[in-house]
Amino acid sequence: MELLDTPNPNAKKILGMELEQSKQNALSQNLEKIDGLASVFFGPGFITIIKDENMSWESLNQDIIDIFDKI
Repeated sequence: MELLDTPNPNAKKILGMELEQSKQNALSQNLEKIDGLASVFFGPGFITIIKDENMSWESLNQDIIDIFDKI
C-alpha cells in the first residue's frame, strides 16, 4: 500500500483497492478516528484520503499505514 500524491496537497490516493462494502465501512470508521483526517472517499479501484489543512502528512502517514496493514 502506497500513499500517492495528488494535485491537491491535502489529499493522497491509494490505487488498486477493491473492498467489500462492510470492509469499506470498517476502514472508513478506523481512518476517521485519526485526528487530522477530514474525509475518506472510495472510488472504483482507489481510495482518496483528505487531511485537515493544518496537519502534515508526516504526522499522519504511519497511523494510516497501520490501519491498512490490519485489513
